[in-house]
Amino acid sequence: MARSLASKDSQRRLARRHDRGVSSVEYIIILVLVALTGIAVFKLFGGTIKTKMQSANTQMQNDVNPQ
Repeated sequence: MARSLASKDSQRRLARRHDRGVSSVEYIIILVLVALTGIAVFKLFGGTIKTKMQSANTQMQNDVNPQ
C-alpha cells in the first residue's frame, strides 16, 4: 500500500510539472490569437476609424477657430 501511495504521489508531482509548462504555452497561444484578432480588426475598420477621427478633428478645429 505504501508503494501505491508513493507511486500516486510521484504521478501527481509529474502532472503538476507538466501543467506548468503547458500553461505558459497556452498563454503564448492566447497572446498570439489576441494580437492577430487586433490586427484583423484594425485592417477591417482602420479606414473607417481614420475617417471618423479626421472628421471629428476638423469639427473641433472649426468650433475652436470659427472661420
